[in-house]
Amino acid sequence: MKVVYSNLHRGHVPGVVVENGLTRPSRDVPERLDALLRAVKNAGLDVVDASDHGRAPLAAVHSDAYLDFLANAYQEWQSSYLPGRVLPAVFETKSHAYRDDWSVIAKAGFYLRDQVTPVDEGTWLAAYWSAQTALTAAELVKRGERQVYALCRPSGHHAGRDFGGGATYLNNVAIAATWFAGRGERVAILDVDVHHGNGTQDIFWNDDRFFFSSVHRSPAGYYPHFTGYRDEVGGPAARGSTFNWPLLENAADVEFIEGFKRCLGAALGHDPVAVFVSLGFDALASDPANGLQVTEQAYETIGTILGSIEVPVLLIQEGGYDLGALESVARSFLSAFAVTE
Repeated sequence: MKVVYSNLHRGHVPGVVVENGLTRPSRDVPERLDALLRAVKNAGLDVVDASDHGRAPLAAVHSDAYLDFLANAYQEWQSSYLPGRVLPAVFETKSHAYRDDWSVIAKAGFYLRDQVTPVDEGTWLAAYWSAQTALTAAELVKRGERQVYALCRPSGHHAGRDFGGGATYLNNVAIAATWFAGRGERVAILDVDVHHGNGTQDIFWNDDRFFFSSVHRSPAGYYPHFTGYRDEVGGPAARGSTFNWPLLENAADVEFIEGFKRCLGAALGHDPVAVFVSLGFDALASDPANGLQVTEQAYETIGTILGSIEVPVLLIQEGGYDLGALESVARSFLSAFAVTE
């Protein structure tokens, strides 16, 4: 199995963020991918560098104005003699309110949905190459690979067409799936991160070429708070193309595996040519995301199930923040998933 990686993810160093009124260090540190890369190499998998597919595939998913903001925000912030990183202090989400002549402070409050998603000097380059990592992996699947793993950082599934949030900036899985489905192929996206993939759902809400399913902790009192409920099933032109399976707080292996099976079954019912998996390891009981009580054995189980399906599978890395357990759980999952010839 091929694994796609870019060392340019290291330029994104979020530092201290604000969540629920308290400051804390960001959990999205470069060492996350170090742990995952060790797991990949210890499993003997073939690591290849990401290649540049340009900005066009990003613009097929995100608005040009949002991409311009991400690319230029830090420089504008510095030019305005503002301290530190780009971090919103005020919020405006009504699309009709937007003005091109807004200050960078105003734009930050329009495009960034929270205060755990700062833009620093290296954020744009890291996010750009995270998307290119996913695109390179999608290209490998297009060429005939049946299993590919994209080591993406920053993650992507909370980013919508014109917003970032949840420590994500560009929606890697949506960009890769849109590029892959360029000729009308049907793609299913299965999200197993502990948080609901609200950005992915937002992007494909009214597009029946894509099926989006997600097993996650219920958004009642948990990020992303607004979406991820069972009655969210897609827009008027794509009714039934969204399937959410929220779990109660502290749900463990049995509930998680059952939800995964239901989401995978629904995704395969879409008759996709490929399944793209937003892979999060943050449902672990030890993860600081503090959402579910899932064990490493559960990830091994879902890895085995995913590895047995007949259509190609592209893994795209999302969350997973327990640096002490990340290498081990990734190795267990990948050992179960990867099909040896």
